[in-house]
Amino acid sequence: MADTAPCPVLVERSAPIAVVTINRPEKYNAIDAAVVDALENALTELEGDPAIRAIVLTGAGKAFAAGADIAFYADADRVSFDAFTQRCNELCDRIAKCAVPVVAAVNGLALGGGFELVLSCDVVVAADEASFGLPEVSLGLLPGWGGTQRLTWHVGPNRAKWLVMSGERLDAEAAEAAGIVTHRCAQDELAARAAQIATTLAEQAPLAVAAIREAVTAAVPAAAEASAGAGFQLERAKLSALFESSDGREGIAAFVHKRPPHFRGR
Repeated sequence: MADTAPCPVLVERSAPIAVVTINRPEKYNAIDAAVVDALENALTELEGDPAIRAIVLTGAGKAFAAGADIAFYADADRVSFDAFTQRCNELCDRIAKCAVPVVAAVNGLALGGGFELVLSCDVVVAADEASFGLPEVSLGLLPGWGGTQRLTWHVGPNRAKWLVMSGERLDAEAAEAAGIVTHRCAQDELAARAAQIATTLAEQAPLAVAAIREAVTAAVPAAAEASAGAGFQLERAKLSALFESSDGREGIAAFVHKRPPHFRGR
């Protein structure tokens, strides 16, 4: 029997915009290698299509993306874990440096790596039910796809430290107040609102939009370097070390087996 597994990412073109949907609703759109591959391919295709001038990135079902697929972490060794982390950094860079603006349409949970994808987008539209957070500390880890850097650019160092060290979630209203969410609306209006915002961007002069995005990015000196920057490199190095620590392995195992972790500081 032929493989009927659903495509992990759906692409719908409606020039001048395209909608890219992470399509693992049964897993709350958890991000694995297949999702990364499909997102990279979608971006490549859309950047090569002159009719597309803005992209909406969203998730199927009740979540935008609930983060990395922790089942992969449980089975990975340090080499494969580091390679996956590097690829996810490159994916976030692709979104941040995409040839056209990218609008995140956050329909539900945006946690861990899912939140890091959101933080890489140019504009964030959130449903009232959306929720944001970086809960990696509960696994004995830290965000490793640029979250410590991009969140700090948005909310400042003290608030970023609190959010990352506590793993606290922000609802859509709090995320809007913090400057992460740019537009908020009812759940049933999200798709139309995101499309409207993307269309507004797509109808502007493309060279001017590209220049504006580059100039605004330059306002944060480290942003132009993205994952090649010193802060990103430090983040990845710390994550790699935490992954091999006893606490890191315990946190991942506890998550997979649905039990409380027992951290010992080693």
